[in-house]
Amino acid sequence: MFDSLWQSKRVSEVEMNRTEKPIKSSDLRHWFSRYSAVSNQTHDDVVLEGVFHHNLNCDGLAVHGGKLVEMQDFTSFVELPAALSFNIVFEGQVDFSIGQRNYQLGNNPDVPVECSVIIINQPEVLIRHFRKGMRVCKVNLFAERHWLEKRANIPSEKQRLARLFAQHAAFHYWQPSAQIIDLARRLMAINEEASLRERLRAESISIDLLACCMQELEAKPAFSTPTTKSRIAESASHKKLKQKIDDMLLQPLSLNDMAGSMGLSISTLQRKFKSAYGVTVNSYCRQRRLDMAKKALIMEGKSIGEAAYLAGYNHPSNFIAAFKKRFSITPSEFINMSRSP
Repeated sequence: MFDSLWQSKRVSEVEMNRTEKPIKSSDLRHWFSRYSAVSNQTHDDVVLEGVFHHNLNCDGLAVHGGKLVEMQDFTSFVELPAALSFNIVFEGQVDFSIGQRNYQLGNNPDVPVECSVIIINQPEVLIRHFRKGMRVCKVNLFAERHWLEKRANIPSEKQRLARLFAQHAAFHYWQPSAQIIDLARRLMAINEEASLRERLRAESISIDLLACCMQELEAKPAFSTPTTKSRIAESASHKKLKQKIDDMLLQPLSLNDMAGSMGLSISTLQRKFKSAYGVTVNSYCRQRRLDMAKKALIMEGKSIGEAAYLAGYNHPSNFIAAFKKRFSITPSEFINMSRSP
C-alpha cells in the first residue's frame, strides 16, 4: 500500500527520490508559523525524512502531506483556529491530542485507507506526538471557518456550516470513497517543485478533495438533522467588537474602561455582546484568559503560577479551580497529557 501510492504515470521514481530530503524542527516551525507552532526539541535536529508537500493554497486553506519517516521521538504544539481538519491516512500511525482527548489514526486492518476529521469551533491547542521509526503516508486538509464562510453566499450554505461547527473538538472517521482516495493520490503525486501549471492543478485538486470530504462527512447520520442551537456566521460588526475586546485582554482594564475605549456605555456593550455570543463580556474575558493561560502552559513553558497571573488570578488555587471547571482537567494533568506517553 505504501509504495503503490507512488505508482503514477506523471511522476517517475527518479523524480520522487530527488525530492526526498531531511526536515528539521525549524522547517516545521517555519511552515506552520501561521499557527504559532512550537515543539519540545531543544536543538534543530532532523525530525522527519522523505517527501513532504506543503502548500498554503490561500488565506485559510492549508494542505500538507507526504511519505515520511519520523526520525525522533518528539512532541509539537500548535494553536489552531476554528476549522475543519481532514486527514487521509494511507500508511502508518498518527498520534495526537486535542480537547483533552487522545486520538490515534491509521493502522486499522479493517480500514486500509482512513479518512477522519476534527471539527474545531474555537481556538484550541493540538498536541502531535511523533514516534522514531514510524513511516507515515497521509494528506491533511485544513480549512479555516472564516475561509469557508466567505464562500457561503446563500442562507442554506451558512446553515450548513453552522451545523458542521455546532460541536467543538468533535472527531469522526470513516473509510473514504474511491474518489477521495484518487484525489489524494493525484495531489501527492505532484512534485513540490513543480511548474506553475502543476501547482495550480494541485490547488484545484485540493479544493475538489475538500468538497468531497465535506460531502461524505455531512452524509454521516450525525449530520442529517440541523441543530436549532447552532449559530450562523458572526456579523462583521460583532467580529470587530470581539476583536477589540481580545486586544484589551492582557491590560488591567475594567468593564467601564473597555466600554469607554469603544465609545459605548456599559449597558450597550453588554447588550450587544450577549446578544451576539450568549455570554456576558466578563464571562467571555475570563474564558479567553483561561484559554491563553492553557496555551502558555505548554507552548511557552509557563509555570502554573505564571499562567495563573496571566489569567488574572492572584492565587494559584483559584486559577486551578477555574481551569478545571472550564476544561474538566487540572493544569498539572493538562501538562502531563502534553508529554509524549
